[in-house]
Amino acid sequence: MKKQILKLTMMICALALMTNVNAQKLSKKAQDAVKQEVTEMAQVMDLSQDQQNQMIELKTQLRLKNAKASKEHAKGSQELKDVRKANMQAYMADMKKVCTKEQMAKWQKHKKAQKNK
Repeated sequence: MKKQILKLTMMICALALMTNVNAQKLSKKAQDAVKQEVTEMAQVMDLSQDQQNQMIELKTQLRLKNAKASKEHAKGSQELKDVRKANMQAYMADMKKVCTKEQMAKWQKHKKAQKNK
């Protein structure tokens, strides 16, 4: 039992460290935007603290991948669009692993309502 608790604690610490290291690569403004987006998601979807931490990590990774793609491909190019689309698809697949179907439905309903305003 103690080994399992220790293993779980180490995994949580590793995740927190990865999040912190990756967040340092984003500008302060981008970090704040990610946190604000996840706060909104938490309110709409009733996310647990663990889910919020995972979403911060996923959103951070998405922003970093898109920034890298923007540096590697010409602005407005089809290659950039394709890479960003693939990044978004991977993000959505990971998001579905973190959130329940009910939470995803709440988020999609919220986003649709925001779009129709």
